[in-house]
Amino acid sequence: MYKIRPAKKDDIKDIINLVKELAEYEKMSDRIKFSDELFQNSIFEKKYAHILVCQHSEKIIGYAIYFYTFSSFLGRAGIYLEDLYVQPKFRGNGIGKQFLAILAKKCIDEGLGRLEWECLTWNEPSLEFYYKLGAKNRDEFFHLRLDGKELENLANFIKD
Repeated sequence: MYKIRPAKKDDIKDIINLVKELAEYEKMSDRIKFSDELFQNSIFEKKYAHILVCQHSEKIIGYAIYFYTFSSFLGRAGIYLEDLYVQPKFRGNGIGKQFLAILAKKCIDEGLGRLEWECLTWNEPSLEFYYKLGAKNRDEFFHLRLDGKELENLANFIKD
């Protein structure tokens, strides 16, 4: 039996371990830069994002991290799915689809305009899964990012 529910503070160690599993699967373990305290504070104190977890026999076997966005073109908010992860031995049981269905219902119930996320270009199993749900690739956009030194450099550009 699988149960999806909002994460609690007591879940943080399990969630962090799953985040690290996802990073390994995505060949990005070297990009994990957070401390457990920073992660917990960002989620449960500052509430920058929300987490759903999937429990099976008292063990957390998957999670979804999401946060709210805003579309100026739609004039309303949406949900951005940052991570969706289910441990490999539990895949194929509809858990990923349930996570997405819960978020889709949240969008509908709250009058939000969309649910969006990214997927690595090489991750064919996930892409196939998302396309079967009706998701579309938005290839007219580039996903841009500033971090580290570039972020600091731009912040220092402010003129008084």
